Amino acid sequence: MEIRGNFSDFFFETMLPALNSVVWQNYKAKTKMVPRLFQIEGSERSIEQFSQVSGVGLLAEIPETGEVRTDQMMQGFDSLFKHKRFGLGIETSRDLVEDDKIGLVRRGASELGLSATETQEIDGASTFNNAFSGSFVGPDAVALCSASHPLFKVGGVQSNTLSVAADLDVTSLELALTDWETQRKANGHQISLPTPRLLAAPANRWNAHEILKGSWRSDTANRTVNAFQYGEHGPVDDILIWPKLTDPDAWFLVAPPDSTGLIWFWRVKTYTRGFFDDRTERGGTIVRYKKSHGWYDYLGVYGSPGA
Repeated sequence: MEIRGNFSDFFFETMLPALNSVVWQNYKAKTKMVPRLFQIEGSERSIEQFSQVSGVGLLAEIPETGEVRTDQMMQGFDSLFKHKRFGLGIETSRDLVEDDKIGLVRRGASELGLSATETQEIDGASTFNNAFSGSFVGPDAVALCSASHPLFKVGGVQSNTLSVAADLDVTSLELALTDWETQRKANGHQISLPTPRLLAAPANRWNAHEILKGSWRSDTANRTVNAFQYGEHGPVDDILIWPKLTDPDAWFLVAPPDSTGLIWFWRVKTYTRGFFDDRTERGGTIVRYKKSHGWYDYLGVYGSPGA
């Protein structure tokens, strides 16, 4: 996009829209992982709240003339999401334009668009980067990936992490997928989670593909059939590599967004505005948005921090 010919009167009516266009081109161009992992919802309030609700028990046989017993759902843990505003801008002067530094101005607008995407991706990844930390707890007062999620109706706890933390390999993935198929809801019933995606950092890219995509098992020299290849898609639907994951050894199983409690609220979606100050003859453009994100339920996520 050539900005120089788009304005003859510096900022006023022509340059600022051109700068905003450059911001948007770069904001939209970069592939985003957040929409592939989080439910994306709009919000019309300053806060959003969730309350977990348990299911009911199993049906029981009724003797002749017997009475049907009743059961009640129970309220579980509450979640509160408070939206926060984010923003950044660039500015330049009339002198910079008059000195024909249009390329520099355009570069700044380009970087602003990239920065908006980068900020959102880092924010989203923080949910997984802190998934094993007791300093970042969810509504049930434990980390996203924990061995002690309370089953608030039937009692006891449930784990969505390996009993012994392990790096990604054939054995650890088999154990995780077995646990995935036996996860329970608060009422004790098993939940049929959809086929998960494997989420990992770039350091695990080749390892993940060798384990899941090869015709033969990757952990033995024997020509043993790779069981991960069985089924329509195999036990793992896709491999997601996210450079924003800070621990190269951590890996996760994640259900599609509509089957998890991971959520991203847009109170105000990303927007741009131009500005100009006649007194200083400085102008520029800003990017802003308002959002919150996190999780209201751990089901649909399973993780290991690595050995």
